[in-house]
Amino acid sequence: DQREFLAGVCGVRGTADWFGVSKDGDATQKWQRKSLRHCSMRYGRLKPQVIRQMDLSSQDNISLTSTETPPPLYIVDPLARGRAFRMVEEVDGYSVPQTPVTPGAASLCSFTSSRSGLNRLPRRRKRESVAKMSFRAAAALVKGRSLRENATLRRMQRRSFTPASFMEEDVVDLPDELDTSFFARVRTYFTPPPLCLPSPPRPLERGWRKAKEGTPGPPKVPLRQEVVSVNGQRRGQRIVVPVKKLFAREKRPYGLGMVGKLTNRTYRKRIDSYVKRQIEDMDDHRPFFTYWITVVHLLITILAVCIYGIAPVGFSQHETVLRNKGVYENVKFVQQENFWVGPSSEALIHLGAKYSPCMRQDQQVHDLIRDKRDIERDSACCVRNDRSGCLQTSEEECSSTLAVWVKWPGHPSTPQLEGRDRQYGSVCHQDPRICLEPASVAPHEWPDDITMWPVCTRYNTGNHTNLPHIDCTITGRPCCIGTKGRCEITSREYCDFMKGYFHEEATLCSQVHCMDDVCGLLPFLNPEIPDQFYRLWLSLFLHAGILHCMVSVCFQMTILRDLEKLAGWLRISIVYILSGITGNLASAIFLPYRAEVGPAGSQFGILACLFVELFQSWQILAQPWRAFIKLLCVVLFLFAFGLLPWIDNFAHIFGFISGFFLSFAFLPYISFGRMDMYRKRLQIIVFLVVFLGLFAGLVVLFYVYPIKCDWCELLTCIPFTDKFCEKYDLNAHLH
Repeated sequence: DQREFLAGVCGVRGTADWFGVSKDGDATQKWQRKSLRHCSMRYGRLKPQVIRQMDLSSQDNISLTSTETPPPLYIVDPLARGRAFRMVEEVDGYSVPQTPVTPGAASLCSFTSSRSGLNRLPRRRKRESVAKMSFRAAAALVKGRSLRENATLRRMQRRSFTPASFMEEDVVDLPDELDTSFFARVRTYFTPPPLCLPSPPRPLERGWRKAKEGTPGPPKVPLRQEVVSVNGQRRGQRIVVPVKKLFAREKRPYGLGMVGKLTNRTYRKRIDSYVKRQIEDMDDHRPFFTYWITVVHLLITILAVCIYGIAPVGFSQHETVLRNKGVYENVKFVQQENFWVGPSSEALIHLGAKYSPCMRQDQQVHDLIRDKRDIERDSACCVRNDRSGCLQTSEEECSSTLAVWVKWPGHPSTPQLEGRDRQYGSVCHQDPRICLEPASVAPHEWPDDITMWPVCTRYNTGNHTNLPHIDCTITGRPCCIGTKGRCEITSREYCDFMKGYFHEEATLCSQVHCMDDVCGLLPFLNPEIPDQFYRLWLSLFLHAGILHCMVSVCFQMTILRDLEKLAGWLRISIVYILSGITGNLASAIFLPYRAEVGPAGSQFGILACLFVELFQSWQILAQPWRAFIKLLCVVLFLFAFGLLPWIDNFAHIFGFISGFFLSFAFLPYISFGRMDMYRKRLQIIVFLVVFLGLFAGLVVLFYVYPIKCDWCELLTCIPFTDKFCEKYDLNAHLH
């Protein structure tokens, strides 16, 4: 019975303690402390009077209930280091640092030290979630660090002081020698003898402490300044970075960014002080251009996929069959597949891809349009006998048993021009005798050549004209199909199936301008002459698909961002844009009928910057040949990859060449003496002139003297099999 009674009492008391309603003072205060700590962590700082009241109650409780001996006397040591040095405590609403204490001694500081830190429980850090810890572990593995090193690095980043960088220190320059720790951020701290100084302690000065002559010890010891937070900063929180910090130029080792790590670049142990001073004076820029161009690429790719959809995915051709084209035959639509998971070639041309027939008057396309007009000049209206409709066709396509081919001047409906019969015509639903606007009256009569007739915008309202080619129901109008401006007189159903542009207002193919429809964007100033030269740089912001965009984003967030930190947004943007334009211009010359999109030329121009940056710092690197061989292997692999039929190697080659010339002119360099400085200044002028000559030569070859080089295509596609580099009807591939 006594056991059951005690168990019941203990159970009731334990339940009361668990809910925080026990009459026991210690349990109640423990509950209150937990509640206040939770409120402080979740909802912000508590009132000063609440903290003061809790301190008094906890001190009274200790003085009444404690039977232990009082704690020993401690000395406040503000310069000692340890875990307590990073703890922050609130007293009357203000945050002061907890300084470590040294037991077993007495001094004047013991009478002025804070007593509230003896009875207060330390703040507990919130436990991290499993997802956050898993993400940190994956990030540590990607960066090549162990979990323990990653945790140590995070603890160092959470300190209440900002770690200083080597570039901001005053260094004792040796005549011709540089220590191996030149670019290593060594954290060596100097602790003076234990003294009691007034709070807050005076910060240590930065720099190299020089040893006196005759005194033992190392000649130089780096000192670091530690600043203790006194403005309410809690342990574990990061220091707030002001807005102006985003535009600050922090120092970093010249050329030893992410690319330097990939190629294992290391500086020599002995570097002249004149060269070292140039390295320290170089700025570390913010990669604003990289972030901007990446956001633009992502947005345009998402919009293009959402608006134009995704073409069939693959490497070959996709065929779709449409049965019963009129009453004659079955037709099929052949479309090039896109393995980049993006829009079709026609959609990319309409968006602004590099395509020569939209940028200049291409001779091949011009000949096709001229041949089509010659055939159309001899055509006439084919009127079916069952009154099911009429269509503008040639004599071979008009059946003599099922229809009547109304051909002038042999038909009775032939009109006259200047007193004689017209030799060309007729045209379905268009005749100079019934058109009111523009009217065919002297001296503005329509010419005898029907391919020069205008589009009639207003007809005579009469129902019956007794003209068979006017009173019939027209079943076909002009439709622009494909990427070369091919025009057919066909039905709307067939035009939509072939992804063409149907012209309801016209009656002849000569009355429409198919290349203007195919190219899209801004209309041509002269409908007969394409002039969209701005495609040379507009295509740099487009991508063939989602995978293509992801490749560009990965390149830009690694290589491009690292170089922009070194050279700045203005210099790197000039190299990026001009290299891409030069690569697209060369591709437009040698591959005129392929729709090309993407910044491939710009990216290879940035790769050329890596070689130039390596050559400029060749004399201060410990293993320059090793870095050169690694970069060379990467570039040769990418050029070999460009031999595949869906990759444009001309944009790669000329983008790399132009980027190589521009990098010598725009990238920052290090001079190794006065003569070397003059030589590199002359080098800037020479390479600028060479680049301008290369660009001018390409412009002349594109606009003035177009060339046709059949063997040049071997540089972009090697025919391993008969159909490996087969030319399709579209002649529009992706890269």
